Amino acid sequence: MEYCEIDFHHYFVEDAIRVTESIVNYARLNDKSVECKFITGRGKIQKELISFLRETYCLTPVIPMSNGGVVLVEIY
Repeated sequence: MEYCEIDFHHYFVEDAIRVTESIVNYARLNDKSVECKFITGRGKIQKELISFLRETYCLTPVIPMSNGGVVLVEIY
């Protein structure tokens, strides 16, 4: 399994979605599992990213109790 960590602070929502989409496409096209930690803060990017991952790719993003400004997701 591969691992990625990206800090989306100072990104526009559209740019964060675009980067996330490229990671999902990479994982699926190359038949890889990628464990991702997206550092989003607790604002609009986090909400939009979670919706995007759930609705577009049927993935299950999680906000850990230890850090509410992070989204964890396993992409397969």
